[in-house]
Formats: sequence, C-alpha cells, structure tokens
Amino acid sequence: MKVGYMRHAGVDLKRMDTQLAALQAAGCEAVYTDDAASRGAKLVAALGSLTPGDTLIVTKFDRLGKTIRGVVDLLNQLASRSVTFVAIEDGVDTGTAEGRYLLGVMGRLALMDKALVNERTKLSLAIAKEKGRTGGRPIALTQEKMDEAKKLIDGGMPVRAVAKIVGSSQATLYRLLGAKARS
Repeated sequence: MKVGYMRHAGVDLKRMDTQLAALQAAGCEAVYTDDAASRGAKLVAALGSLTPGDTLIVTKFDRLGKTIRGVVDLLNQLASRSVTFVAIEDGVDTGTAEGRYLLGVMGRLALMDKALVNERTKLSLAIAKEKGRTGGRPIALTQEKMDEAKKLIDGGMPVRAVAKIVGSSQATLYRLLGAKARS
C-alpha cells in the first residue's frame, strides 16, 4: 500500500494542492495531512498505518521533519519495519540501492551536524566564561540577604519565617545556606 503524507506549508494553500496532486499521481491510496493545529498527529497516524512492504511517500524531505537527525531517525525506523520511503521531488527511493546509500550518507551528515553543534556550543560557553558570564538562573538572594538569613537562622528563627523576611523560598535557603530545619 502507498501512503502519502503532507504537511501544511505555512499560508501557501496552493502548495498544499500541489503536494496533494503529486501524492495522488504517485498512486497513494491514503493521504494524511498535518497542519499547525495537529502538531504531527497525522504523521503518527500515517506511520501507524504502515505495514511491512508498504511505502511512505512525501513530496520533499522537509515535509517529514524539522532536523536532519529527526528525518534520519524516522527513515531508519521505517527501514527496520521493512517500509520503503519515497521523496518525489528529491528523487529518493529507499527501495533502490541509491536510496539506501543516500540514507547512509544522511546518517553520517546528521552525526557530523550534531558534533559541529556541540563544538560550537562548547566554544561559545568558553568565550562567555572568559568574559565573566555564567550560565543558569541568577542567584535568588544578594550576599547581604544571605548574611541576614544566616544570622536569623543561627539565632533560632524558623526557616519559614526567615524566608518571608528575606523574600525567598525555604528551598532556596536550604540550598544556599545549608540551613537546618527548625520548627
């Protein structure tokens, strides 16, 4: 069985008609259509309808996912289920040797892309650290407020009361000061 999948391409409704015509010309017996509201639910339904020997057809790779890694993972999942994949405009058919080769190349490209993103992230974090910036959420209390809270807690005041006085949560005081619970 040939199953078509198309995703709404923004405000261009003509593009939807073009996708549908191409999928029907390719012999799709069922066509699933996602729009912004369905958030990929129709793709899940299309994938669920596929059985070994079936073919999933899209007009272009970009209809199938938003990242290379996501598309490659999906294509590998289809291959493991003995489902063929066809991207009409991209000229890809995983039922052919060329299509399977392209899938392997795409997998390597996805790994390379992931490694490059990781490398750029580490470099950016190192540069930010050199400039004195740190990541994460800002500290909730000033040093002045922490000192005041510590004095009050050491003086026997309950953490709950101290938290109200310094404008913090009890959890923050426990974490920052290692405060012991008091009644």
